[in-house]
Amino acid sequence: MKITKKTAALALIAATVIGHLSAQGKPSNYTDADLVWQEDFNGKKINSKDWNFEFHQPGWVNNELQSYGNSPKNTYVKDGCLVIQPIKTTNKDGTVSYTSGRINTQGKHSFTYGRIEARLKVPQGQGYLPAFWMMPEDESFYGQWPKCGEIDIMEVLGHDIKTVYGTLHFGEPHNQQQGTCTLENDNFAESFHEFAVEWEPGEMRFYCDGKNYFTVNDWYTRRQGFEDVTFPAPFDQPFYIILNVAVGGDWPGYPDDTTTFDEKAQMLVDYVKVYQKKEYNEDVDKPEAPKAVAVADGSGNMVSPKEEKWGFLNFQGGSANYSCKNGNIDIKPITDGPVLHAIQVVQGPMPLVKGGIYRYSFDASADQERTIVACISAPNNGWIRYLQDTTITLTPEKKHFTWEFKMLEFTDPTARIEFNCGNQNSLAPIHISNVRLEKIGEIDLSSAGLNLLPDGNMIHNGQFQEGKGRLASWKIDNKINAEVKVTNDNGRRELMVACPAGMTSFSDVTVSQDGFALPQGKQYILRFDAYASRNCKIGVQLGKFKEFPALTTKKAHFEYLITIPKTNEYVFEMMLANSGATVFVDNVSLKENSCLLNGEFNSGMAAWELYAHQNSKANVEIEENAGNKEAVLSIDNTGNLDWMIQLKQTGILLEKGKKYHVSLKAKSDMKRTIMWALQRDGSKDDNWIPYSGTLKMNISDEYQTFEHTFTMANTTDPNVIFTISMGAVDGKQISTAHKVYIDDVVVEEAQ
Repeated sequence: MKITKKTAALALIAATVIGHLSAQGKPSNYTDADLVWQEDFNGKKINSKDWNFEFHQPGWVNNELQSYGNSPKNTYVKDGCLVIQPIKTTNKDGTVSYTSGRINTQGKHSFTYGRIEARLKVPQGQGYLPAFWMMPEDESFYGQWPKCGEIDIMEVLGHDIKTVYGTLHFGEPHNQQQGTCTLENDNFAESFHEFAVEWEPGEMRFYCDGKNYFTVNDWYTRRQGFEDVTFPAPFDQPFYIILNVAVGGDWPGYPDDTTTFDEKAQMLVDYVKVYQKKEYNEDVDKPEAPKAVAVADGSGNMVSPKEEKWGFLNFQGGSANYSCKNGNIDIKPITDGPVLHAIQVVQGPMPLVKGGIYRYSFDASADQERTIVACISAPNNGWIRYLQDTTITLTPEKKHFTWEFKMLEFTDPTARIEFNCGNQNSLAPIHISNVRLEKIGEIDLSSAGLNLLPDGNMIHNGQFQEGKGRLASWKIDNKINAEVKVTNDNGRRELMVACPAGMTSFSDVTVSQDGFALPQGKQYILRFDAYASRNCKIGVQLGKFKEFPALTTKKAHFEYLITIPKTNEYVFEMMLANSGATVFVDNVSLKENSCLLNGEFNSGMAAWELYAHQNSKANVEIEENAGNKEAVLSIDNTGNLDWMIQLKQTGILLEKGKKYHVSLKAKSDMKRTIMWALQRDGSKDDNWIPYSGTLKMNISDEYQTFEHTFTMANTTDPNVIFTISMGAVDGKQISTAHKVYIDDVVVEEAQ
């Protein structure tokens, strides 16, 4: 519900290509004895002990039209049912506005695993999207949506009231698994129906009227530049329940003359029930992903010339005559449709391996001058682009086109090549041949800065949330048969070392990471949290640095400033054995002693992150210009709010009373305004106070240097976010494609 699909057709295609879907039809194994909470809506009004009203303005998500509030005209209880009633209002100035209702159980009733069920009727009419769904209690635990996960138990399009959609959203990049159930002799608007999800570790089963119509057992979550969090994350944390009716939006479309706002517009909810077993086994494994094995011909080409390996697709009225013979593709458009993918020729899967350098090339011509758009996309990874959408001008003379790109983030066994020939204002026939995709080299990931995590940490999996047993990247030497594991209770993920009595040395149990190439003279800050079942000591070591911090039963934070005496490769080691004691460690980090990291982008995007809201469209690449590296943001649409595109860095320390100097260089190939701020992380309480103030920059096609000095007047904050916002600054939404260039970003203590 928080994001929808570009078109229903694309959503269904995505659902068919992602994941491992189990056999359908598993009966429920929950009984009345497992009931732990229910809401029958038998009172006179909505019970505030169970439900919250949500307040949101139009356009908040999915380009929807309604505002949400607590009006009793929109959300109320009647005849034993919750009623959510969308309302259309014609204002005095002739404009039209819409209101609706959205309630949730956040902070009052949240659940991890179980059967979540509701009996309800949906509204009927073009533009309605009713939903019964769930979001995490702490949306920041795994990171902003979609990393946090979303469970859509029931969505029905108001113009197609015979089909229900059950969907999981997850990932980074955004991914989804979606199934449908269609009624033959009934619909979801004229009678009540029962919708449920049975959520267990490693499996989600979606039900309609007792029928298990869709089962999923494969998902993931990750932050950009990090490894996958241990499965079954993100669906291993408490989620709360939401009920709402949206009006308009990207997926259902918008109300028209046939849409009524009477009783047909109501969603009626008879009850909500939650069932849970006394315990669940969370020791589950993710199904094995297909191996990324490239099948190339003798010349190294991964693209097959065989006709059956190519796919011809058309959407939204696009049509063409198509043929493929011996790798020679001919496309003769009949109608080009309203979107680029209205006429599309594709081939996949194309296994692309992290660290690989690839060359993509083909020959092409057209009977008359025209354009097409080529790309290499990721159907299973939110349709991101490994080779960006590239507009190519074709002429009657055959030309050769070639590009090179690098796989920096992760291996994708299911990438695909695309030729998009729709919406180009031309029906001229297209001819494509000699299509080649070949691996031409490997990146040294270490020298590319990819061993440095996006938050600037050199320690991998310092929060103990990745890999088998949540111990990825750590080497364990256990000489005394101690219990070494990562805890997992109510979101507590900490390294635990429980030692038997009789050990003689801290080094009887060590955890370590190696291969830190540290340059002479630089300073680093080592940080971690630790405590124990009794007072004791542990050891930490990096090169010649060695300390033995004292632990108590209360969790404490430790920090050490380390100066590197000479350029070398170093090993970081923690010595954790204590006779008869249990030691807990978390949040281990080793970062350069600098306010802001990688401001010259010499280590790629290390320590940086791009946030692009669903209403916007942007990507970032690091490019080299005259020997210097710079961040280049390609923006197709800014979205309608200033924060909808942000280049940002987290974890910056600002100390109360200290003065800071900020500078950066910026330019754009069109005149526009961007802005920056050093601000509080408000992901948990929506308090995003800008400690530095908000600074706006008017940029043009020449680099300008912008500077600002301020004093930190607030309480010391070690988790400040530096943001460069490139959305609709000053309310000016930009839908013209353009590029913004950023370089030489500095945040430092001022003298």
